[in-house]
Amino acid sequence: MEYDEFLFSQLFMSYVENNDTIYQHLEYDLIFEEILICYENYKSSIYYLGFKSEYGCIKDYLNNEIQLI
Repeated sequence: MEYDEFLFSQLFMSYVENNDTIYQHLEYDLIFEEILICYENYKSSIYYLGFKSEYGCIKDYLNNEIQLI
């Protein structure tokens, strides 16, 4: 696992644990696949920028693209 994948997964889980999302009640074996899908979506999104911190880009993606219930 690369650092950017690790950072994304940690920030994703933190976001899910602290917000009402469709992912909040998924079991770990099911949420793993969702993290991978969201990470690939993030990498091809407008939030994946080279001039901003990786942390900031991921936070922007999560705040704008992960649907709240």
